[in-house]
Amino acid sequence: MDANSSSGSVPSPAAAVAGRVLFCRPLMETSSDRRQEVLAETLARFLARGAHANVTKLLGRVRPEDVAAVLERFDAAERLDIFRLLISDFPDSAGDVLTGMEPARRLALLEELTPEQIAGLLERIPVDDAVFVLESLPPALHDQLLELVDLRELTGVQAQLAYPEHSAGRLMDTGLFALPETVTVRDSIAAIQEKRDVEMIFYLYVTDRDGHLIGVTSLRQLLMSKPETPLSEIMQRSVIKVHVETDQEEVARQASRYDLLAVPVVDDHNHLVGIVTVDDIIDVVQEEAADDLLRMAGTSEGELLYEGRVLRVARLRLPQMLISLAGLLATGVLLASFQSRFPDALFLLAFVPVIMGLPGSVGGQAAAVALRDLAAGQFAGSGNLPAFVGRQLKVAGVLGLACGVLAAAAALAFQRNPWLGAAVGLALLVAMPLAALVGALTPPLLARLRLDPAVASGPLLLAVHDVLGILVYFALASVFLRHLAG
Repeated sequence: MDANSSSGSVPSPAAAVAGRVLFCRPLMETSSDRRQEVLAETLARFLARGAHANVTKLLGRVRPEDVAAVLERFDAAERLDIFRLLISDFPDSAGDVLTGMEPARRLALLEELTPEQIAGLLERIPVDDAVFVLESLPPALHDQLLELVDLRELTGVQAQLAYPEHSAGRLMDTGLFALPETVTVRDSIAAIQEKRDVEMIFYLYVTDRDGHLIGVTSLRQLLMSKPETPLSEIMQRSVIKVHVETDQEEVARQASRYDLLAVPVVDDHNHLVGIVTVDDIIDVVQEEAADDLLRMAGTSEGELLYEGRVLRVARLRLPQMLISLAGLLATGVLLASFQSRFPDALFLLAFVPVIMGLPGSVGGQAAAVALRDLAAGQFAGSGNLPAFVGRQLKVAGVLGLACGVLAAAAALAFQRNPWLGAAVGLALLVAMPLAALVGALTPPLLARLRLDPAVASGPLLLAVHDVLGILVYFALASVFLRHLAG
Protein backbone atom coordinates (compact mmCIF):
# COMPACT_ATOMS: atom_id res chain seq x y z
CA MET A 1 0.00 0.00 0.00
CA ASP A 2 1.14 3.52 -0.65
CA ALA A 3 0.31 6.87 0.85
CA ASN A 4 -2.78 7.15 -1.31
CA SER A 5 -4.43 4.16 0.29
CA SER A 6 -7.43 4.57 2.53
CA SER A 7 -5.50 3.86 5.71
CA GLY A 8 -3.90 7.28 5.63
CA SER A 9 -0.35 5.99 6.05
CA VAL A 10 1.92 3.40 4.51
CA PRO A 11 1.98 0.17 6.49
CA SER A 12 5.29 -1.55 6.73
CA PRO A 13 6.17 -5.23 7.19
CA ALA A 14 7.84 -4.03 10.38
CA ALA A 15 4.40 -3.50 11.89
CA ALA A 16 3.53 -7.16 11.44
CA VAL A 17 7.00 -8.21 12.55
CA ALA A 18 6.64 -6.15 15.73
CA GLY A 19 3.49 -8.09 16.58
CA ARG A 20 5.14 -11.44 15.87
CA VAL A 21 8.20 -10.66 18.01
CA LEU A 22 6.19 -11.47 21.12
CA PHE A 23 5.49 -14.99 19.83
CA CYS A 24 8.99 -15.64 18.47
CA ARG A 25 10.77 -14.52 21.61
CA PRO A 26 10.96 -17.96 23.31
CA LEU A 27 12.90 -19.26 20.30
CA MET A 28 15.52 -16.53 20.72
CA GLU A 29 15.82 -16.52 24.48
CA THR A 30 18.54 -19.15 24.67
CA SER A 31 21.26 -17.10 22.96
CA SER A 32 20.01 -13.86 24.49
CA ASP A 33 19.98 -15.28 28.01
CA ARG A 34 23.46 -16.71 27.55
CA ARG A 35 24.78 -13.35 26.37
CA GLN A 36 23.20 -11.61 29.36
CA GLU A 37 24.61 -14.25 31.70
CA VAL A 38 28.15 -13.69 30.39
CA LEU A 39 27.72 -9.92 30.68
CA ALA A 40 26.42 -10.24 34.25
CA GLU A 41 29.30 -12.50 35.26
CA THR A 42 31.84 -10.07 33.80
CA LEU A 43 30.26 -7.09 35.55
CA ALA A 44 30.16 -9.04 38.82
CA ARG A 45 33.88 -9.82 38.60
CA PHE A 46 34.74 -6.18 37.90
CA LEU A 47 32.57 -5.01 40.79
CA ALA A 48 34.14 -7.54 43.18
CA ARG A 49 37.61 -6.21 42.28
CA GLY A 50 36.48 -2.60 42.51
CA ALA A 51 37.44 -2.08 38.86
CA HIS A 52 34.91 0.66 38.20
CA ALA A 53 36.79 1.88 35.12
CA ASN A 54 36.34 -1.55 33.53
CA VAL A 55 32.65 -1.52 34.45
CA THR A 56 32.29 1.86 32.78
CA LYS A 57 34.01 0.67 29.59
CA LEU A 58 31.82 -2.40 29.43
CA LEU A 59 28.62 -0.43 30.00
CA GLY A 60 29.62 1.95 27.21
CA ARG A 61 29.59 -0.94 24.72
CA VAL A 62 26.19 -2.39 25.70
CA ARG A 63 22.76 -1.18 24.61
CA PRO A 64 20.62 0.37 27.39
CA GLU A 65 17.92 -2.29 26.87
CA ASP A 66 20.46 -5.05 27.53
CA VAL A 67 21.82 -3.24 30.58
CA ALA A 68 18.27 -3.04 31.99
CA ALA A 69 17.84 -6.79 31.52
CA VAL A 70 21.24 -7.58 33.06
CA LEU A 71 20.55 -5.45 36.14
CA GLU A 72 17.74 -7.86 37.04
CA ARG A 73 20.43 -10.47 37.83
CA PHE A 74 22.10 -8.39 40.57
CA ASP A 75 21.08 -7.73 44.14
CA ALA A 76 19.88 -4.29 45.20
CA ALA A 77 23.29 -2.99 46.36
CA GLU A 78 25.12 -4.07 43.20
CA ARG A 79 22.33 -2.74 41.02
CA LEU A 80 22.62 0.63 42.71
CA ASP A 81 26.41 0.73 42.25
CA ILE A 82 26.12 0.01 38.54
CA PHE A 83 23.34 2.54 38.05
CA ARG A 84 25.27 5.28 39.83
CA LEU A 85 28.14 4.66 37.43
CA LEU A 86 25.68 5.02 34.58
CA ILE A 87 24.41 8.33 35.95
CA SER A 88 27.97 9.59 36.31
CA ASP A 89 29.43 8.43 32.97
CA PHE A 90 26.45 7.83 30.67
CA PRO A 91 23.61 10.07 31.91
CA ASP A 92 21.71 9.85 28.61
CA SER A 93 21.73 6.04 28.68
CA ALA A 94 20.78 5.92 32.36
CA GLY A 95 17.28 7.21 31.61
CA ASP A 96 16.77 4.59 28.90
CA VAL A 97 17.95 1.86 31.29
CA LEU A 98 15.51 3.12 33.90
CA THR A 99 12.50 2.92 31.59
CA GLY A 100 13.45 -0.62 30.52
CA MET A 101 13.55 -2.08 34.04
CA GLU A 102 10.83 -4.12 35.72
CA PRO A 103 8.49 -1.95 37.88
CA ALA A 104 9.56 -3.37 41.26
CA ARG A 105 13.30 -3.09 40.47
CA ARG A 106 12.85 0.43 39.13
CA LEU A 107 11.00 1.54 42.26
CA ALA A 108 13.62 0.00 44.56
CA LEU A 109 16.35 1.78 42.61
CA LEU A 110 14.62 5.16 42.55
CA GLU A 111 14.01 5.02 46.30
CA GLU A 112 17.82 4.96 46.77
CA LEU A 113 18.34 8.08 44.63
CA THR A 114 17.72 11.66 45.63
CA PRO A 115 14.75 13.46 44.04
CA GLU A 116 17.24 15.81 42.37
CA GLN A 117 19.02 12.88 40.72
CA ILE A 118 15.72 11.45 39.48
CA ALA A 119 14.63 14.83 38.13
CA GLY A 120 17.96 15.11 36.33
CA LEU A 121 17.31 11.75 34.66
CA LEU A 122 13.82 12.81 33.62
CA GLU A 123 15.27 15.86 31.88
CA ARG A 124 17.40 13.66 29.61
CA ILE A 125 14.77 11.24 28.33
CA PRO A 126 11.83 11.80 25.96
CA VAL A 127 8.80 13.42 27.55
CA ASP A 128 6.59 10.35 27.08
CA ASP A 129 9.19 8.17 28.86
CA ALA A 130 9.49 10.71 31.68
CA VAL A 131 5.72 10.66 32.14
CA PHE A 132 5.81 6.83 32.13
CA VAL A 133 8.40 6.78 34.93
CA LEU A 134 6.46 9.34 36.99
CA GLU A 135 3.21 7.41 36.63
CA SER A 136 4.81 4.23 37.93
CA LEU A 137 5.91 5.81 41.24
CA PRO A 138 4.04 5.61 44.56
CA PRO A 139 2.06 8.76 45.46
CA ALA A 140 4.55 10.25 47.97
CA LEU A 141 7.56 10.08 45.63
CA HIS A 142 5.41 11.03 42.66
CA ASP A 143 4.23 14.25 44.35
CA GLN A 144 7.75 15.10 45.50
CA LEU A 145 9.09 14.77 41.97
CA LEU A 146 6.23 16.80 40.54
CA GLU A 147 7.32 19.72 42.72
CA LEU A 148 10.84 19.47 41.27
CA VAL A 149 9.41 19.22 37.76
CA ASP A 150 7.54 22.45 38.39
CA LEU A 151 10.65 24.14 39.78
CA ARG A 152 12.77 23.07 36.81
CA GLU A 153 10.04 24.19 34.41
CA LEU A 154 9.85 20.92 32.50
CA THR A 155 6.87 22.19 30.52
CA GLY A 156 6.59 19.12 28.29
CA VAL A 157 6.19 16.81 31.28
CA GLN A 158 3.73 19.19 32.93
CA ALA A 159 1.63 19.42 29.78
CA GLN A 160 1.36 15.66 29.28
CA LEU A 161 0.56 14.99 32.93
CA ALA A 162 -2.44 17.29 32.49
CA TYR A 163 -4.07 14.76 30.15
CA PRO A 164 -6.19 11.90 31.56
CA GLU A 165 -4.38 8.79 32.75
CA HIS A 166 -3.97 6.07 30.09
CA SER A 167 -4.86 8.52 27.32
CA ALA A 168 -3.10 9.25 24.03
CA GLY A 169 -1.99 12.60 25.47
CA ARG A 170 -0.05 10.85 28.24
CA LEU A 171 1.41 8.35 25.80
CA MET A 172 2.36 10.55 22.85
CA ASP A 173 5.79 11.75 21.77
CA THR A 174 5.75 15.49 21.14
CA GLY A 175 8.97 15.36 19.11
CA LEU A 176 7.11 14.93 15.83
CA PHE A 177 7.93 16.11 12.31
CA ALA A 178 5.42 17.98 10.15
CA LEU A 179 5.60 20.41 7.22
CA PRO A 180 3.16 22.81 5.52
CA GLU A 181 1.31 21.58 2.45
CA THR A 182 3.01 24.17 0.22
CA VAL A 183 6.53 22.76 0.78
CA THR A 184 7.99 20.87 -2.17
CA VAL A 185 9.36 17.35 -2.13
CA ARG A 186 12.92 18.64 -2.54
CA ASP A 187 12.62 20.98 0.44
CA SER A 188 10.89 18.28 2.51
CA ILE A 189 13.78 15.85 2.03
CA ALA A 190 16.26 18.59 2.93
CA ALA A 191 14.26 19.42 6.07
CA ILE A 192 14.22 15.76 7.14
CA GLN A 193 17.99 15.49 6.68
CA GLU A 194 18.51 18.54 8.89
CA LYS A 195 16.15 17.34 11.64
CA ARG A 196 18.33 15.85 14.38
CA ASP A 197 16.14 16.07 17.49
CA VAL A 198 13.26 13.83 16.38
CA GLU A 199 13.29 10.35 17.90
CA MET A 200 11.59 8.55 14.99
CA ILE A 201 10.28 9.68 11.60
CA PHE A 202 7.92 7.06 10.20
CA TYR A 203 5.63 9.32 8.22
CA LEU A 204 5.64 12.93 7.08
CA TYR A 205 2.59 14.73 8.42
CA VAL A 206 1.22 17.72 6.51
CA THR A 207 -0.42 20.75 8.11
CA ASP A 208 -2.04 23.95 6.91
CA ARG A 209 -0.85 27.43 7.83
CA ASP A 210 -2.63 27.23 11.21
CA GLY A 211 -1.09 23.90 12.22
CA HIS A 212 -4.18 21.77 11.51
CA LEU A 213 -3.46 18.20 10.44
CA ILE A 214 -4.70 17.84 6.86
CA GLY A 215 -2.67 15.00 5.36
CA VAL A 216 0.11 12.43 5.58
CA THR A 217 2.58 10.84 3.21
CA SER A 218 5.20 8.15 3.49
CA LEU A 219 8.93 8.56 3.11
CA ARG A 220 8.76 6.09 0.22
CA GLN A 221 6.18 8.22 -1.59
CA LEU A 222 8.31 11.28 -0.90
CA LEU A 223 11.41 9.74 -2.48
CA MET A 224 9.49 8.51 -5.53
CA SER A 225 7.89 11.89 -6.32
CA LYS A 226 9.32 14.66 -8.49
CA PRO A 227 11.40 17.22 -6.54
CA GLU A 228 9.26 20.21 -7.50
CA THR A 229 5.94 18.57 -6.48
CA PRO A 230 4.24 20.22 -3.46
CA LEU A 231 3.17 17.99 -0.59
CA SER A 232 -0.46 18.87 -1.19
CA GLU A 233 -0.37 16.81 -4.41
CA ILE A 234 1.09 13.61 -2.97
CA MET A 235 -0.38 13.52 0.53
CA GLN A 236 -3.24 11.27 1.65
CA ARG A 237 -6.02 13.48 3.01
CA SER A 238 -7.85 10.72 4.90
CA VAL A 239 -5.67 10.50 7.99
CA ILE A 240 -6.09 7.91 10.73
CA LYS A 241 -5.73 9.97 13.91
CA VAL A 242 -6.77 10.00 17.57
CA HIS A 243 -7.72 12.72 20.03
CA VAL A 244 -5.48 13.55 23.00
CA GLU A 245 -8.08 12.07 25.38
CA THR A 246 -8.54 8.81 23.44
CA ASP A 247 -7.89 5.77 25.63
CA GLN A 248 -4.55 4.07 24.99
CA GLU A 249 -6.27 0.76 24.21
CA GLU A 250 -8.14 2.42 21.35
CA VAL A 251 -4.85 3.89 20.07
CA ALA A 252 -3.32 0.41 20.00
CA ARG A 253 -6.45 -0.93 18.32
CA GLN A 254 -6.24 1.69 15.55
CA ALA A 255 -2.55 1.00 14.98
CA SER A 256 -3.24 -2.73 14.72
CA ARG A 257 -6.27 -2.36 12.45
CA TYR A 258 -4.49 -0.13 9.92
CA ASP A 259 -0.94 -1.56 10.33
CA LEU A 260 0.53 1.79 11.36
CA LEU A 261 3.98 2.42 12.80
CA ALA A 262 2.77 5.68 14.35
CA VAL A 263 -0.59 7.29 15.09
CA PRO A 264 -0.92 11.12 15.02
CA VAL A 265 -2.59 12.81 18.00
CA VAL A 266 -4.67 15.98 17.65
CA ASP A 267 -6.38 18.36 20.06
CA ASP A 268 -9.94 19.72 20.03
CA HIS A 269 -9.09 22.02 17.12
CA ASN A 270 -7.37 19.33 15.00
CA HIS A 271 -3.92 20.77 15.74
CA LEU A 272 -1.21 18.11 15.48
CA VAL A 273 0.30 17.87 18.98
CA GLY A 274 2.13 14.52 19.00
CA ILE A 275 2.42 10.96 17.74
CA VAL A 276 2.19 7.57 19.43
CA THR A 277 4.94 5.34 18.05
CA VAL A 278 4.99 1.57 17.63
CA ASP A 279 7.31 0.97 20.60
CA ASP A 280 4.82 2.64 22.93
CA ILE A 281 1.94 0.76 21.29
CA ILE A 282 3.64 -2.57 22.01
CA ASP A 283 4.14 -1.46 25.62
CA VAL A 284 0.43 -0.63 25.86
CA VAL A 285 -0.58 -4.07 24.55
CA GLN A 286 1.68 -5.80 27.05
CA GLU A 287 0.58 -3.55 29.91
CA GLU A 288 -3.13 -3.98 29.23
CA ALA A 289 -2.80 -7.75 28.84
CA ALA A 290 -0.89 -8.03 32.13
CA ASP A 291 -3.37 -5.75 33.89
CA ASP A 292 -6.37 -7.75 32.66
CA LEU A 293 -4.79 -11.04 33.75
CA LEU A 294 -4.06 -9.65 37.21
CA ARG A 295 -7.57 -8.27 37.61
CA MET A 296 -9.11 -11.53 36.47
CA ALA A 297 -7.05 -13.23 39.19
CA GLY A 298 -8.31 -10.76 41.80
CA THR A 299 -5.31 -8.48 42.16
CA SER A 300 -3.90 -5.43 40.36
CA GLU A 301 -0.82 -4.10 38.57
CA GLY A 302 0.35 -2.62 41.86
CA GLU A 303 1.49 -6.13 42.79
CA LEU A 304 4.21 -5.88 40.13
CA LEU A 305 5.46 -2.73 41.80
CA TYR A 306 5.48 -4.04 45.37
CA GLU A 307 6.26 -7.72 44.74
CA GLY A 308 8.79 -7.87 47.58
CA ARG A 309 6.51 -6.30 50.21
CA VAL A 310 4.26 -8.97 51.66
CA LEU A 311 1.87 -6.72 53.59
CA ARG A 312 1.41 -4.35 50.64
CA VAL A 313 0.66 -7.21 48.25
CA ALA A 314 -1.73 -8.77 50.77
CA ARG A 315 -3.56 -5.45 51.09
CA LEU A 316 -3.94 -5.31 47.29
CA ARG A 317 -5.46 -8.80 47.20
CA LEU A 318 -7.66 -8.38 50.27
CA PRO A 319 -10.67 -6.60 48.62
CA GLN A 320 -11.18 -9.41 46.12
CA MET A 321 -10.72 -12.02 48.83
CA LEU A 322 -13.43 -10.26 50.86
CA ILE A 323 -15.75 -10.44 47.84
CA SER A 324 -15.07 -14.17 47.56
CA LEU A 325 -15.65 -14.57 51.29
CA ALA A 326 -18.99 -12.76 51.03
CA GLY A 327 -20.07 -14.99 48.15
CA LEU A 328 -19.08 -18.16 49.97
CA LEU A 329 -20.81 -17.00 53.16
CA ALA A 330 -23.99 -16.32 51.15
CA THR A 331 -23.73 -19.82 49.71
CA GLY A 332 -23.25 -21.22 53.21
CA VAL A 333 -26.34 -19.38 54.47
CA LEU A 334 -28.39 -20.88 51.62
CA LEU A 335 -27.10 -24.35 52.43
CA ALA A 336 -27.85 -23.93 56.13
CA SER A 337 -31.34 -22.64 55.34
CA PHE A 338 -32.10 -25.62 53.14
CA GLN A 339 -30.67 -28.03 55.70
CA SER A 340 -32.88 -26.62 58.48
CA ARG A 341 -36.01 -26.73 56.32
CA PHE A 342 -35.41 -30.20 54.86
CA PRO A 343 -33.30 -32.21 57.34
CA ASP A 344 -34.11 -35.50 55.59
CA ALA A 345 -32.70 -34.42 52.22
CA LEU A 346 -29.03 -34.00 53.16
CA PHE A 347 -28.01 -36.33 50.33
CA LEU A 348 -28.68 -33.38 47.99
CA LEU A 349 -25.56 -31.70 49.34
CA ALA A 350 -23.37 -34.29 47.59
CA PHE A 351 -24.08 -32.55 44.25
CA VAL A 352 -23.53 -28.99 45.44
CA PRO A 353 -19.88 -28.87 44.16
CA VAL A 354 -21.11 -29.88 40.69
CA ILE A 355 -23.86 -27.25 40.70
CA MET A 356 -21.43 -24.56 41.85
CA GLY A 357 -18.49 -25.53 39.65
CA LEU A 358 -19.91 -26.10 36.16
CA PRO A 359 -22.00 -22.89 35.85
CA GLY A 360 -19.03 -20.95 37.19
CA SER A 361 -16.78 -22.43 34.51
CA VAL A 362 -19.24 -21.65 31.70
CA GLY A 363 -19.82 -18.12 32.99
CA GLY A 364 -16.08 -17.52 33.29
CA GLN A 365 -15.53 -18.72 29.73
CA ALA A 366 -18.27 -16.42 28.40
CA ALA A 367 -16.79 -13.49 30.32
CA ALA A 368 -13.29 -14.21 28.97
CA VAL A 369 -14.54 -14.30 25.37
CA ALA A 370 -16.55 -11.11 26.00
CA LEU A 371 -13.42 -9.39 27.28
CA ARG A 372 -11.50 -10.47 24.20
CA ASP A 373 -14.22 -9.22 21.83
CA LEU A 374 -14.54 -6.00 23.81
CA ALA A 375 -10.80 -5.35 23.49
CA ALA A 376 -10.97 -6.08 19.75
CA GLY A 377 -13.85 -3.63 19.26
CA GLN A 378 -16.29 -6.37 18.22
CA PHE A 379 -19.24 -4.77 20.04
CA ALA A 380 -19.13 -1.50 18.09
CA GLY A 381 -22.15 -2.44 15.93
CA SER A 382 -25.64 -2.26 17.42
CA GLY A 383 -26.43 -5.91 16.64
CA ASN A 384 -23.11 -7.42 17.63
CA LEU A 385 -23.75 -7.76 21.37
CA PRO A 386 -27.15 -9.52 21.06
CA ALA A 387 -25.66 -11.91 18.49
CA PHE A 388 -22.72 -12.64 20.79
CA VAL A 389 -24.99 -13.24 23.80
CA GLY A 390 -27.18 -15.52 21.68
CA ARG A 391 -24.17 -17.61 20.66
CA GLN A 392 -23.01 -17.95 24.24
CA LEU A 393 -26.48 -19.03 25.37
CA LYS A 394 -26.64 -21.69 22.64
CA VAL A 395 -23.21 -23.03 23.56
CA ALA A 396 -24.08 -23.05 27.26
CA GLY A 397 -27.41 -24.76 26.46
CA VAL A 398 -25.63 -27.58 24.63
CA LEU A 399 -23.08 -27.93 27.44
CA GLY A 400 -25.83 -27.78 30.06
CA LEU A 401 -27.77 -30.52 28.29
CA ALA A 402 -24.71 -32.78 27.97
CA CYS A 403 -23.49 -32.21 31.54
CA GLY A 404 -27.04 -32.40 32.88
CA VAL A 405 -27.64 -35.82 31.32
CA LEU A 406 -24.34 -37.16 32.67
CA ALA A 407 -24.90 -35.66 36.15
CA ALA A 408 -28.46 -37.02 36.19
CA ALA A 409 -27.15 -40.49 35.34
CA ALA A 410 -24.57 -40.21 38.13
CA ALA A 411 -27.25 -39.10 40.61
CA LEU A 412 -29.49 -41.98 39.58
CA ALA A 413 -26.66 -44.47 40.07
CA PHE A 414 -25.69 -42.88 43.38
CA GLN A 415 -29.13 -42.62 45.00
CA ARG A 416 -31.35 -44.90 42.87
CA ASN A 417 -33.86 -42.06 42.66
CA PRO A 418 -34.88 -40.70 39.24
CA TRP A 419 -36.25 -37.51 40.83
CA LEU A 420 -32.82 -36.67 42.21
CA GLY A 421 -31.36 -37.17 38.72
CA ALA A 422 -34.06 -34.88 37.32
CA ALA A 423 -33.30 -32.18 39.90
CA VAL A 424 -29.55 -32.28 39.28
CA GLY A 425 -29.88 -32.48 35.48
CA LEU A 426 -32.43 -29.68 35.21
CA ALA A 427 -30.43 -27.51 37.60
CA LEU A 428 -27.40 -27.70 35.30
CA LEU A 429 -29.54 -27.20 32.20
CA VAL A 430 -30.96 -23.99 33.67
CA ALA A 431 -27.98 -22.67 35.68
CA MET A 432 -25.32 -23.01 32.98
CA PRO A 433 -27.08 -20.79 30.38
CA LEU A 434 -27.96 -18.30 33.12
CA ALA A 435 -24.30 -18.15 34.17
CA ALA A 436 -23.26 -17.71 30.53
CA LEU A 437 -25.77 -14.86 30.19
CA VAL A 438 -24.35 -13.09 33.24
CA GLY A 439 -20.76 -13.70 32.10
CA ALA A 440 -21.42 -12.46 28.55
CA LEU A 441 -23.27 -9.31 29.58
CA THR A 442 -21.18 -8.17 32.55
CA PRO A 443 -17.99 -6.96 30.72
CA PRO A 444 -19.87 -4.84 28.12
CA LEU A 445 -22.14 -3.46 30.85
CA LEU A 446 -19.18 -2.46 33.01
CA ALA A 447 -17.52 -0.87 29.97
CA ARG A 448 -20.68 1.17 29.34
CA LEU A 449 -20.56 2.33 32.95
CA ARG A 450 -16.88 3.31 32.45
CA LEU A 451 -15.73 0.65 34.93
CA ASP A 452 -12.94 -1.85 34.33
CA PRO A 453 -14.56 -4.84 32.58
CA ALA A 454 -11.69 -7.13 33.59
CA VAL A 455 -13.15 -7.44 37.11
CA ALA A 456 -16.01 -9.36 35.50
CA SER A 457 -13.86 -12.48 35.36
CA GLY A 458 -12.65 -12.18 38.92
CA PRO A 459 -13.95 -13.34 42.29
CA LEU A 460 -17.07 -11.17 42.03
CA LEU A 461 -18.44 -13.05 39.03
CA LEU A 462 -17.50 -16.43 40.51
CA ALA A 463 -19.42 -15.57 43.67
CA VAL A 464 -22.47 -14.57 41.63
CA HIS A 465 -22.34 -17.85 39.69
CA ASP A 466 -22.06 -19.90 42.89
CA VAL A 467 -25.10 -18.25 44.44
CA LEU A 468 -27.04 -18.50 41.16
CA GLY A 469 -26.36 -22.23 40.82
CA ILE A 470 -27.35 -22.96 44.42
CA LEU A 471 -30.59 -20.98 44.10
CA VAL A 472 -31.62 -22.86 40.94
CA TYR A 473 -30.70 -26.23 42.43
CA PHE A 474 -32.57 -25.69 45.69
CA ALA A 475 -35.60 -24.27 43.90
CA LEU A 476 -35.88 -27.41 41.76
CA ALA A 477 -35.12 -29.65 44.74
CA SER A 478 -37.98 -28.00 46.65
CA VAL A 479 -40.37 -28.79 43.79
CA PHE A 480 -39.29 -32.47 43.75
CA LEU A 481 -38.84 -32.77 47.51
CA ARG A 482 -41.82 -35.02 48.13
CA HIS A 483 -40.51 -37.55 45.64
CA LEU A 484 -36.92 -37.15 46.78
CA ALA A 485 -37.78 -37.82 50.41
CA GLY A 486 -39.74 -40.89 49.48
